[in-house]
Amino acid sequence: MLVRSSSITALKPDNPPEEAYNSSENSADNHYQDYIHYTKFSLVSRRDLFIIAFYKTENLEKFKGNIANADILAPLFATLLKYYIPDLENAVLITTPKRAHSEKLGYHFASEICIRACKTINLEFIPDVLIATSKSKFNPNFIQQKPLPEGKRVILFDDIATTYQTIYATLNVLRNNPENNLADVHVPIFVGINNN
Repeated sequence: MLVRSSSITALKPDNPPEEAYNSSENSADNHYQDYIHYTKFSLVSRRDLFIIAFYKTENLEKFKGNIANADILAPLFATLLKYYIPDLENAVLITTPKRAHSEKLGYHFASEICIRACKTINLEFIPDVLIATSKSKFNPNFIQQKPLPEGKRVILFDDIATTYQTIYATLNVLRNNPENNLADVHVPIFVGINNN
């Protein structure tokens, strides 16, 4: 199933974060032109997973390399979370594990989006529940390092998905840990940018 929307309007911020624009090439106007292409979304069903994804149409590395873009995706993400999961006080948000790109950037883009989104809604975010034990993109190997709270619905977020292998590997680790009680539980998945 694939349901495509028309473009969502993303409003240009009146006061974008100053620290995000550290060169004349990275002005607020140029930044706005970078992110307006990411504002279409779709509801995609893959296997038994529902993924809400924004479409990618421009340079992903450039987009992800500007932390101010977390401020753009976060309110859209928060709105979708509230719409699709109205009982957020009984849920917890986690991300797929940090990978090599986080070391280069100095921050985890997915976590930055989650932190910002959770500030505006009644949702607990737990960072770094899983960690990557290798840097392989095609054969990801993860382990769980933090417990999940009992009685909470788990929501999984990934900032960018291409093959969805990171998501499936994350779910396998979570479901194979009997302490999580997720073996037969549907985990809602949200993706910032659909890269395929």
